[in-house]
Parts: sequence; structure tokens; C-alpha cells
Amino acid sequence: MKLLSLLVVALLLVTIVSGIGIAGERGDKIKIVSTLQIFSTIAKRIGGDYVDSSYIVPPGTDIHDYSLTPQDVNKIENSDLVVLANSQFFAIDREIKSNAEGKEVLDFPDYNATLLPVGDLQKCYHGYWLYSQNTQGIARAIYLKLSAMDPAKEAYFKSRYLSFLTEVNATMNTSKNMMGESSMSGQGALLAVPGVFYIVKELGMRIDGLLVEGPNQFASQAQIEEYKEEIRDGKIKVIVNVKNMEDSKAGIIAREISKETGAKVVYLDIFSSDNFSSLILGDAAILSSVNYVEEYSSVSCDYYPYIYTIVAMTAIIAIISYFAYSYRKELLK
Repeated sequence: MKLLSLLVVALLLVTIVSGIGIAGERGDKIKIVSTLQIFSTIAKRIGGDYVDSSYIVPPGTDIHDYSLTPQDVNKIENSDLVVLANSQFFAIDREIKSNAEGKEVLDFPDYNATLLPVGDLQKCYHGYWLYSQNTQGIARAIYLKLSAMDPAKEAYFKSRYLSFLTEVNATMNTSKNMMGESSMSGQGALLAVPGVFYIVKELGMRIDGLLVEGPNQFASQAQIEEYKEEIRDGKIKVIVNVKNMEDSKAGIIAREISKETGAKVVYLDIFSSDNFSSLILGDAAILSSVNYVEEYSSVSCDYYPYIYTIVAMTAIIAIISYFAYSYRKELLK
């Protein structure tokens, strides 16, 4: 019941954010193009009525496999600000940057991001944007850049930036409470790919293994056998992969391990959402459900989309209400 209450709180906690925004003078909007949807979502959250925010890599597409289309190039050429994930690490970011000459650009060094080691990786770049302090660093960089580009709107951008920081903290606290109530905090996770590392760590799980650490760098058969033993011994509770990577080589290995051991495989979203809180709360709900949903081992769970949708909608409604109220209250001061 406590977990259900948290879901309801999450729902109440999210409705507020997308609907915030009392329109002021509109003028010319700053056109922002981001590599990933989640960066575009943060940019829109900070810029509000004074920005047009779009992104390049379509939802469900592997960032490593995508190349620019003529339409993408045209979008970049017509932008005022380009927001990259990391042009030193992602080839698509380098391609975008090469087409952004003369544009304002935000890139990885601007975010003052913290990178943590996982497995043999000394610094994990995959999914770093979902580590809460990095999310806040990205938001700060966007707020400062927008304020420099349009100083007259600095107070507006700052208000939305501070509201977003509150949203991030509230969302993370609610998500961690969900994990605690479901007894998933502190449980062991086997990661199919590094991309889920930061969100799984942020939600309080222990990282006990990694099936792939880089391009064509897969765990050895001996290591896979060790993971199977740790699953059978109860040390590893769940296998975690990125949504839409079910049929990648790592995804196939994860499903094979699942078939042999009965371990559950869950798929988290790390790229695509038009609402930050719904993404985090949705991922937390999926991990929390491991102790409650009898799974499939070989195929994705039929409950999966329902859990995700219910929690996402609930969370959106709640956070939107709270922040809308706070935001309007600030404007009325």
C-alpha cells in the first residue's frame, strides 16, 4: 500500500511541470537544437515561452548509429543554440558541431559533469545526464547561456531554472522512496550496457556486473558463467538494459542468461521523454516492480507498458500541480 501511495504522490508530483508557464511578451524565440530529446526537454523547461526546442536523434534510435539527414542539417543551420551531449565521445555530436559554425554551442565541458567508473571503464560517459547532479549541471549551463543570449529575460530563465532544480530533487526523492518501499534499494543489478549505469546507481541499486563495456567489448564466457552463479545465489536480483536495445548483442546475451537462470530483464528509458520527471519515475517504477511482477524470463512483461504509463501519468499530474502553483506564486510577488 505504501508503494501505491508513493505512486499516487508521484502522479500528483508531475502534472504541474509541463503546464507551467504564464505567457509574457513573446518576441523572437531562441531556437534550440539538442542532440537528444532529454536535453531538449531540459532546455524547454528552462526557456519556457521564449524558446523553440527540438532535437536530432529520434526516440528509440541508438545514438551511436545515427547520422545526420538533410533535414537535420537544415534544422541546425536555422538554430541559435546547439546543445550537445559530448562531442569528444559521440560521433553524431561531432557531426552536428561541424554543421553549427557561427552558432552558440553548449558541450560536455560546460556542464561540469561528474563521471564515475563502472567495470573496467574509468569514466562512464553513457547516460551521465541522468545522474542528478549532472542533470542540474546541464540545466545551469542552459540557464546561463540563455541569459547571456537574452539578458532581458534572465529573471524568467532563473525562476524556471530554480523551479527545475526543485523538481529534480523532489523526483529523485520520490523515486528513491519507491525503491525503498519495494525493497529494491541495495539489491544487485547486472547491467547489459553502460547506458543504464547512472540511473540504476542513482536509484540506489548495487552494480554487480556489466555485459558490455564498449564497442565489441563483451564479457567473456567465464565471466558470464560467474554472473549466472551470482544470480542463482541471489546476489544479482535483476538484469537491466536500455529500452529499444532488446535485440542488440548485449540484449540477446541478457535474454539468454534470463532463460537459464530465471532472472528478470527490465528495460529503462535514458534518452526519450518530453518530461524529465516522468522518465525518472517511470524507470523507478519499472525497477520497483521486479519484486511484484511475475516475469517472463524470455520475453518482455505484458505489465511493463501499463506500469510505465500509470506511473508516468501520475507523476506528471502531481509535479505539474505543485510547480505551477509555486511558479505563479512567484510571479504574483
